Amino acid sequence: MMNNMRKQVLGVVVDFISRSDALKFVSQAVGSNQQEMKLIVTAYSEFFVRVRQDGQFKSVLNQASLVLPDGIGPVAAIKYKEELVADGLLARLMTGFKVGKQVLTGRVGETVPGVWLFEELISLAAKRRWKVYLLGGFGETAEKLGQELRIKNKDLRIKTNPGAQNTSEMTGEFDKRVIEEINDFEPDLLFVAYGPVRQEKWLFKRRRQLKVKVALGVGGTFDEVLGLVKRAPGSWENAGLKWLWRLFQQPGRLRRIWRAVVIFSWLVFSKEHASGSSD
Repeated sequence: MMNNMRKQVLGVVVDFISRSDALKFVSQAVGSNQQEMKLIVTAYSEFFVRVRQDGQFKSVLNQASLVLPDGIGPVAAIKYKEELVADGLLARLMTGFKVGKQVLTGRVGETVPGVWLFEELISLAAKRRWKVYLLGGFGETAEKLGQELRIKNKDLRIKTNPGAQNTSEMTGEFDKRVIEEINDFEPDLLFVAYGPVRQEKWLFKRRRQLKVKVALGVGGTFDEVLGLVKRAPGSWENAGLKWLWRLFQQPGRLRRIWRAVVIFSWLVFSKEHASGSSD
C-alpha cells in the first residue's frame, strides 16, 4: 500500500497517505523489533526548491523511511500533473487555475502537517507508554515544552535536551554527549528541532548510532505548540494560505516564503511546460 502511494515531486519521493495511515506507520515501527531507526520527514514546498542546490539533502529525502506532504504545495503539484491532459501553454495555464481553485476551496487533497503529527504522536505516546525525547529548539524551549506536555499528559514518559545551539555543537564531543544521553533513554520517538534541512541531515547521518525507533525533524513545531508563534486559523490552512498567515506574523520569513510559494510553483509549471511530464 505504501509503495503504491509514492510519487515524485521535482525529483523527490513523497508518500501521499492519509493522516491515519501515517499514525499506523509510526505505531508499527515502534512496535517492531527493527534495529535501525525510521526517519520521517514532513516536507513542505521549500524543501523541493532547496534540493536543486543541495544534492546531499535530496539524497536524505529520497532515503527517508517516510516523506509526508506537510503543506499544500506537493499535493497541488501532483494534482496539477494528474489534471494536465493536453499539451501547450494555454492548457497548462488553465490547469493551473483549476488546481488553484481546488486549493482555495480545500478540495485538492490531504496533507499531514508536522504540528498535527507531533501532537497526535504525543497523545499516542501517553496512552501507550512510549518514551519521547525532545531535542533542540532555542534556549530552554524543549524543557518548557516538556513541562507543559507532562501537565497535559500525566502518563507521558518524556525527556528533553536543548542540544546544539549553533552549528559547531552539532559535531564533535558535544554532539557525542547528546547522542549518549539519547541512547541512555532509548526513546521510541525522537523529535529534533535543529531547523529545517539541518535536522534532517543530522538525523540521517546518525541513524545507525541512535537507539531510537522513530525520529522526526520538527522545525518550529516546539514554538508553535508552546504558543510562541500564533497558529494559522483552520480556514486559512485548509485554503492553502498558511504561508500568507506566516508572512503576516513573521515578515522576516519573506525569503523562505518566496521560495516555498513562488519559486516552487514556477518550477512545477516550468518542468511540465518544458518536458510535458513530471518526475
